[in-house]
Amino acid sequence: MVRRSVQRIVLACIALSACIALNSPLFAHHAYGGYDRSRSQTITGTVAGFEWINPHIHLVVWVPNAQSSAGYDVYDFEAGSVLMMTRFRWTNATFQVGEKVTLTFFPLADGRHGGGFIKARHENGSWTTGDLAGVNYFSR
Repeated sequence: MVRRSVQRIVLACIALSACIALNSPLFAHHAYGGYDRSRSQTITGTVAGFEWINPHIHLVVWVPNAQSSAGYDVYDFEAGSVLMMTRFRWTNATFQVGEKVTLTFFPLADGRHGGGFIKARHENGSWTTGDLAGVNYFSR
């Protein structure tokens, strides 16, 4: 009887260890350490692409820059997963290529163009909010 109880405890410990080991990469991936969340920036540009894919949705925006050889800079904004952003009422048609948007974001910590999507104002005046809009649930 005691031996069977010990076996159950050992199996439970192994199962728990496996669950923790398998979930550790997920916690590391979602650290949000790549963004400078001490400040936000706002830009206006034209949607160049909208990637409705997992693990993260990406919005690519051309931002006018007269000093650039192309006449614009390319910004890449990351939002949550398809499932998470669906909860924010996003669809695969939330952003249209060619649409003008004004976007607020947390800039990338390394200074590259882009960052973590906070919110956007569309040409028609409507707003789209992202998963980083409620940053109070992230620790610094």
